[in-house]
Amino acid sequence: METETTQPNEELSALNRRLTAVERDLGVLTKTVATKEDVVELKSHISRVEITLAGAQATLLNMEKHFATKADLSALETRIMKWMITTLVGVAALNSSMVLIVVKLVHV
Repeated sequence: METETTQPNEELSALNRRLTAVERDLGVLTKTVATKEDVVELKSHISRVEITLAGAQATLLNMEKHFATKADLSALETRIMKWMITTLVGVAALNSSMVLIVVKLVHV
């Protein structure tokens, strides 16, 4: 008879250990599983990030109008070089004229 009562007690003890393990695992899962509120909060956070990203993208597109491209810089460099050459030619012409005037005044 003793074996008959011992066996159910052992089974209950084994079930108790398994139930304790299941409860412990369930406690861990409860901490790691997202709730509906977490999902709603995450969705609202994602939508705020998307709005911020769209604003930053629009700002970047507006800023691109103010950036110089390689072609713009090349055209500017060409214009500056033309201006410098023209200025040097003009200064050389003025210098030559001044020299001629001085020579003519000295020869008089």
